[in-house]
Amino acid sequence: MVSDQLYKELSNAINNHKKVALLTITSYADKELVGKKLLLMNDKRYVVDEDYSQELIEVLIEGAYSLLLQNKSKTFSARYQEEEMECFVEVFLPPLKLIVAGAGHVSEPVATIGQMLGFYVTVIDDREDFANQHRFPMADEVVCSSYIEYFRNVPLSPHTYILLLTRGHKFDVVSLQEILKREESIPDESRTKYIGMIGSRRRISGVFEQLKDEFTEHNFKNIFSPVGLDIGAETPEEIAISIFAEILSVKNASSGKPLKEKIPSYSKLKFRERKDR
Repeated sequence: MVSDQLYKELSNAINNHKKVALLTITSYADKELVGKKLLLMNDKRYVVDEDYSQELIEVLIEGAYSLLLQNKSKTFSARYQEEEMECFVEVFLPPLKLIVAGAGHVSEPVATIGQMLGFYVTVIDDREDFANQHRFPMADEVVCSSYIEYFRNVPLSPHTYILLLTRGHKFDVVSLQEILKREESIPDESRTKYIGMIGSRRRISGVFEQLKDEFTEHNFKNIFSPVGLDIGAETPEEIAISIFAEILSVKNASSGKPLKEKIPSYSKLKFRERKDR
């Protein structure tokens, strides 16, 4: 049973979109330890509901931390005071977060599909007439703020996917500047996996031209622009589908190629000959 203290800490972590693991000792010679729990955070902070020996805490964290990093819920075995111990690790992942910068006509179907796919959807725009819940009832959060201020402070993680669908080149530049500044000094595995930017070739070239002297090529490797997969999309709804096809290919580490390429070529099959009528 989870104590009130651990339950509160676990709820806070989930509500604040933080990854956390709940450890439960399931087997040990000293039956008084069976059922004891520890809450482990992504930065190795931990919470216990009663006093445990430091040795026990270290054994539990050492066995569970790699599973937390790998997002794996499973049982591990370890030695504690010369006895075999088993502990079950249950990993609670934060919801994937989609930040849609710009509240224009493409953003509406994007927010709708994002919500359907289980993303926590935030729409940000600096115009009150556009950034409101009436236009985006499907979004979990609608923010009216300057792009600079928002991207300077919003929490970012590998579970964050960002779409820059703003109304102009200058807003893309300032948004990217803030994102890349923050991610420049952190390891690759802690960065956002996907930053998609809409725009023409000229607009995109202009954005990169303004930023190339401030950042290295390595900073740009998670930027996808023009955004989306090439499916000939024209309408806002088609563009949204193109965008999410690309996002899912990144999320699932998939090629995005047609599935028919995974089976033998049709040209090798012998079909019956067609008879002219």
